[in-house]
Amino acid sequence: MTVSQFFVYKRPVAWALLVVTVAWGLFAYGQMPQRQDPQIQIRSGVIITPYPGATPTEVEQRVTRKIEKKMTENPAVERVNSISRQGQSAVFVTLFDTTKNAEQVWQDLAAKLEVLDDLPAVGGQPLKPKLDKDFGDTVAVMLTLSSPPVSDFEIDERARAIGRAVTEARTGRAGPRLSGVLVHPAGVAANFVERMGRSVLSALTEAGIAADGQYVATIGAGLIDFRLPAGRTEADARTALENWERESVGTGAGHPDMWPGVLIRDPADLASALKERVRSVPGGVARYTFKQMHDYADVIQDRLRQSKYVGRIDQLGVQDEAVFLYYSNRRLTELGLDPSVINLRLAARNISLPGGQVELPGQTLAVKPSGEFKSEAELGGVPLDARPGYPLYLRDVAEIVRGYQDPPRQLHYRTVRGDDPGGPRRAVTLAVRHIKGTQIAEFDADVTARLDVLRAELPDDLRVERTSNEPAQVEKKIHQFTDCLVEAVVIVVVVALVFMEWRSALLVAASIPLAVAMTLGMCHLLGIDIQQISIAALIIALGLLVDDPVVASDAINRELAEGHPRAVAAWLGPQKLARAILYATVTNIVAFLPLLLITGGSGEFVYSLPVVVTASLVASRVVSMTFMPLLGYYILRGQKGLAGAHPDDRRGFARLYTRVSRFCIGHRWLTLFVATTALGTGFSLVPLIGSAFFPKDLHTTFSVNLFLPEGTSVREAAAEAERVTRLIDAAAGDEVAAYTTFVGQGGPRFWLSVVPEQPAPNYAQILVHTKNAYATAALANRLKLALPPRATGRLTVEVLESGPPVGVPVQIRVYGPDIARLRQIGAEVKGLMRSIPGTDNIHDDWDPDALQFGLRVRPDRAAVAGVTNEDVAAVTQAGLSGTATTYLRERDRLIPITLRLRPDERARAEDLATLTVFNSQSGAKVPLDQVSEFQLEAIPPKVLRRDNERCMTIKCDALPGTLPSAVVDELEQRLKPAAAEWPPGYRFAVGGEKEEQTKGFKSIATAGIVSMLAIYLALVVQFNSLTKPLLVYAAVPFGMVGGLMGLLIFNVPLGFFAGLGLSSLMGVIVSHVIVLFEYIEEAHEKGEPVREAVVDAGLARLRPVLVTVLATVGGLVPLALKGGPLWEPLCYVQIIGLLVATGVTLLLVPVLYVVFVEDLGLVRWDPPGTHADGPPPEPVG
Repeated sequence: MTVSQFFVYKRPVAWALLVVTVAWGLFAYGQMPQRQDPQIQIRSGVIITPYPGATPTEVEQRVTRKIEKKMTENPAVERVNSISRQGQSAVFVTLFDTTKNAEQVWQDLAAKLEVLDDLPAVGGQPLKPKLDKDFGDTVAVMLTLSSPPVSDFEIDERARAIGRAVTEARTGRAGPRLSGVLVHPAGVAANFVERMGRSVLSALTEAGIAADGQYVATIGAGLIDFRLPAGRTEADARTALENWERESVGTGAGHPDMWPGVLIRDPADLASALKERVRSVPGGVARYTFKQMHDYADVIQDRLRQSKYVGRIDQLGVQDEAVFLYYSNRRLTELGLDPSVINLRLAARNISLPGGQVELPGQTLAVKPSGEFKSEAELGGVPLDARPGYPLYLRDVAEIVRGYQDPPRQLHYRTVRGDDPGGPRRAVTLAVRHIKGTQIAEFDADVTARLDVLRAELPDDLRVERTSNEPAQVEKKIHQFTDCLVEAVVIVVVVALVFMEWRSALLVAASIPLAVAMTLGMCHLLGIDIQQISIAALIIALGLLVDDPVVASDAINRELAEGHPRAVAAWLGPQKLARAILYATVTNIVAFLPLLLITGGSGEFVYSLPVVVTASLVASRVVSMTFMPLLGYYILRGQKGLAGAHPDDRRGFARLYTRVSRFCIGHRWLTLFVATTALGTGFSLVPLIGSAFFPKDLHTTFSVNLFLPEGTSVREAAAEAERVTRLIDAAAGDEVAAYTTFVGQGGPRFWLSVVPEQPAPNYAQILVHTKNAYATAALANRLKLALPPRATGRLTVEVLESGPPVGVPVQIRVYGPDIARLRQIGAEVKGLMRSIPGTDNIHDDWDPDALQFGLRVRPDRAAVAGVTNEDVAAVTQAGLSGTATTYLRERDRLIPITLRLRPDERARAEDLATLTVFNSQSGAKVPLDQVSEFQLEAIPPKVLRRDNERCMTIKCDALPGTLPSAVVDELEQRLKPAAAEWPPGYRFAVGGEKEEQTKGFKSIATAGIVSMLAIYLALVVQFNSLTKPLLVYAAVPFGMVGGLMGLLIFNVPLGFFAGLGLSSLMGVIVSHVIVLFEYIEEAHEKGEPVREAVVDAGLARLRPVLVTVLATVGGLVPLALKGGPLWEPLCYVQIIGLLVATGVTLLLVPVLYVVFVEDLGLVRWDPPGTHADGPPPEPVG
């Protein structure tokens, strides 16, 4: 008993299996993880090594090259890139795409770093490189907390209290008087405000603007009260105060949490003055301090970490606290005290060591020595020197102030259009990742529930927003693709109803959910997620999926029409065509399955496409041989085939097809000439089709990136980013909803194609959130033209890519040993780029030289004075940037205690000369300017390397309407003769989109060749002939040209997904021809002449082919219209290619068959029954 017979005669069991199949599919759908894009394993890591004080070339030679050499010892490492900056090395390691045991490789690389013992030492300790292999993970949610501005109510309340303090402070003082008011939150240390106030008062007094001045501390403010001398005006005082605020930025004299200062004459005017000053700040003055924002972020992070769905969480925009020990160089010199003594005393005092154990009868007690600092207040009591008569404590030589690390490493703002006041608001973002393999919907529900509970614990006016929300994107994308799938199913059913009687259409419609359910079950077992690729694969497979059921239904109807009982016809029809259906299914499978050979990120991105299509084809084959006979037994009653009537009795489309086929066969050489001419014409038009690897995606976010000149501070970059945001807002208008700005580093990897920039003070990223995803690309293109060109630095506008990251599309890499020569060649390449129309944003990744304040130690003088180069570096580091001595522990935070020179002793460059250099061993001390010289010098801001060579990459974008591939082709032609003139050791290579395209198309070509050979082998086995498979392949070139013409017609470039469409199109075409040949052989067995046989076979296949092709085409239409730019190329290739190939299959293939039989004699057409008593002879060929 065959399988088909079993399902007809054992119907109760068959019905039970049908129910189980549907339940299996529903269960699998509920269990399969959902995501927007396929999971791509990021086989990249970064090794960060701080090397304070070293220039980029010193970092390269002493650190970077040694790490590179160590990393390349592992054979799994494909590529090593590096960036050597001032004081830091960053080495990027990329593993081969074929690496399976990536975790073991990372462990081996980490072990190699541990034994790397020839790196330089800093402060007596060898450098410790740190490997981060998770920096490429994509975040699921960006939670952005933004502070509201201070309210008018708060300003009024503060003004009343401060106004009373001003009145009291002026009592008994001669007038007229002015008062400077420095408002501060409760978290700002009072001694910091006092130092700031006294510094302002001192500056005003020295400028002759203030007399009879006093500083008065009150709750929430510091007051500077003074009398204006004769001849001075209030405007003079206001100007002097603003100058002080501007000059104090970056010196530590100001505080980021303080309100801007105001000057008042009448205390009654304080409220209005404060409101005016506060509103002059873009976005207003933040109500919550950086520390409060950090605390709120910690509360949310701690609560989210309790979730079983939440993985790693990073915080961006947090300002790290620090305790500063501000010392006076003059004071320490007078006391003969080396600053390093402070380091030693603090380190010895701040310990957390075990004190052993005490054995008592019946128990053992641990001894815990005290020592760790509990607060900054304890620091002042640390003794430094036990001098005769009085001890010297830290409070005697240093001012202890708690604040934030200065200058800040990063800043973060959120701007929402419609806010009052408008402008950037202080923000902190939590980058939340979800644990791989978990349901994104369950992650979303759990995070939402926890945030709802947390709202009661957070201030009502603290804004918490999802500035990137993968769960919502996944839901939208899956809903969109599910709609496409439903629409495709409806179209397939409608097509079946048009070309088949209603019972047959109903049977085909019933087969679809069964095949889809079985497909989902198999995909769940294979570990496939529900994402846009897998759902689109189902849509693509829909036409293939109904092919077997359509053929099976048609076969059952034929058997019923010939008079067989229902129970016999239900299994006999599919059984007769089982061999042909099997080979057609295998053909389609081997057309798609080789796509698994595509390597790299592109291969991982499309991995689920061949798997889902293959599962669909297997499911379709199983359904056609099992449930179709079962359902056909109940539903079908017989339908006459198109080929059943006598040729003279045929009507309508059948009669038209018969006449056209006979004409083509009768004039077969003319037909072949016309077809060949059309084929050649089509191929000649292919060069008109442009190429683009992956299109831009549809998203409501794009980025504007600011790369400012080296040496730009984070605060300057933030001010420039705010200015650019205003320009964007003026150009974009109501199309933009909000902006999220990261300064000093890029945002997290919230999208697959986003590659975060490494931290740099001169970098800022503005994420522009639009209201309509379909308007994003047009707005971004408009901004490229609307934003004014920059005199310094550069600005880029980048739309998110749909696929693995490529970056800037046009890239030329120039390799060579000498930096100066590399810059010359780079300038030459940039000149060639500018000469090509359509290029934009031309730049290289080295950036112009930066200025450095060179401090050259005179060895002879230093030796005489008894100091070393290390002593000089130590005193300048401590004086200017500060030296971390030890840490203050608060909960899970370690707050550095930093020794730093007083702001007023390092405000000017000439202050450096007054520093005193100490030698802790000899006790020698000498002014810095006596042992060193100062000079400005130009140095490269960074040194980039690739695969152990210095490498400069020159990049550019293509303007809208210009394809990057056209720019690269033109650029390569101009570069080759120029490169021949370069010195030995210098060469160029093409990167960017073309490099990825070459890799991708090479993989696709490999998959196509494997597919073609596998199909040919299957055909040889099926037909036992070497020549018949060539006939089968005859329709393939026409389908390919048709697909390429689809790209030309719809003006879509040839990209990766178009290549996938062309590769898979071959199997679909061949499968139709295989079944056509099966009908030709059946007619042959009935004794028909070859010409009648091919016409009747075409008529017999006409309805199934039309149903299948139109179902496939119709199913692809919703995907082409709604699936976004990623799917358009594939859909257009298959839609036009299938339509062209269908005409070729039904008209040209019969002509070729007759030519092979009658004219060339390559295929025998023996009378039926010739070989009934023995095996048939071997076919010709």
